[in-house]
Amino acid sequence: MTAFRSISLPADTQYLARLRAFITTVEAAEHLPPKELHALELAADEVVTNVIDHAATTGEIICTCYFELDSHSIVCEISWLSDQPFVPEVFPDTDHIRQRLEAREPGGLGVFLIHTLVDEIDYDYHDGRSHVRLLKKI
Repeated sequence: MTAFRSISLPADTQYLARLRAFITTVEAAEHLPPKELHALELAADEVVTNVIDHAATTGEIICTCYFELDSHSIVCEISWLSDQPFVPEVFPDTDHIRQRLEAREPGGLGVFLIHTLVDEIDYDYHDGRSHVRLLKKI
């Protein structure tokens, strides 16, 4: 049986450490090597930071994590109240990434970072909530 664990946090960056600690305590996380677990924590952290900074939500952000037995994966789904679907910026091309790195400008690479840290990322919108689903294979 799949065990779902959930945490609800205020939309404030001061709670990011609590989010990362929650992911570490999810039973399924025991199956991930530390490097892979850290990648999942960092991806979730980046999603929540982007939601706080760009989606202008004032409500709570919910993170639900569970183990998918059939795909041998840990899934973290992050959702928040939203008037419209969350549509991430276009995935940056190589030239954009290189220019940002060379200029050492902060920001602008969050979607790229998330895609490099997890195996799958899906976006959805239903029941007045935007959802980002991160999947990390074991």
